[in-house]
Amino acid sequence: MKVSLALKRFLSALLPFLLLLASVRSEAVGVEKEHAFHWIDDEDYYPFIAKDEQGKPVGIYYDIMSEIFRRLDIPLSVELYPWKRAQKLIADGKGDGMITAMTRKRSRLFLATNPIYTVSERAFARIDNPRIQEILAIRNLRDLKGFKIVDTIGSGWAEENLKGLDVVWAPSYSSALYMLANGRVDIYVLGKYPGMSVLQKLIEEKSPYSQNLKKIIPGPHQLATIHFSLLIRKDSPYAALVPQINRVLRQMRKEGVYQAILNRYFSRIDRRLQRMKGN
Repeated sequence: MKVSLALKRFLSALLPFLLLLASVRSEAVGVEKEHAFHWIDDEDYYPFIAKDEQGKPVGIYYDIMSEIFRRLDIPLSVELYPWKRAQKLIADGKGDGMITAMTRKRSRLFLATNPIYTVSERAFARIDNPRIQEILAIRNLRDLKGFKIVDTIGSGWAEENLKGLDVVWAPSYSSALYMLANGRVDIYVLGKYPGMSVLQKLIEEKSPYSQNLKKIIPGPHQLATIHFSLLIRKDSPYAALVPQINRVLRQMRKEGVYQAILNRYFSRIDRRLQRMKGN
């Protein structure tokens, strides 16, 4: 079949456009590879994310994120700050994302991946609190009324879910635990395993409050479930990455890689809980 003169002219005009489009697409992919995903997060949220003695990031989130972005072949840069400042930097567009709970307020600015970790929240308290039996009987967030609770400044989940309760706001995760250890508050609502992990770490570091930290126990009842996801700014060049991150997370769970990371941080906690029951 002969190609008409008009069609030849059309194809001849279209070819430079297609070549230009391919070139632009290639350059865009290159820019994506060169531009690291800029993750900003909390510097004091062990065992999830924190700074070690050399100021380097460590923790469950760091290990999981490093593996995700290694598999995606995308560079990852990490900056850690006090939690309130970290959130402001992200809100100001200084980074691509952070790991935390999605809230109504955050949903206006961020897209969320599937949960990086799901926390079963418990009422942590000192075992010698005069009202310990009442605290151990708490079964939901409404039952917290009448107790003095501590939480960290910048906790969006706490701001939404502990509204109307007697909450003292601490500047950091560790300082909140020290307030509980020293009897300045009654309860800190924490995930069972992460809460026990950070207590173990603080005790082993020979904190001056170690003896009081040893008196803190988790309540037996789940008060809430919180899903902590990677929240990516909607205007980030990596916003479209959410489905790929979810795919990699599923692979890591299926292969046992995800559970192996958790086990590195939580392996000793069940034994400690059993000893506490025995006492």
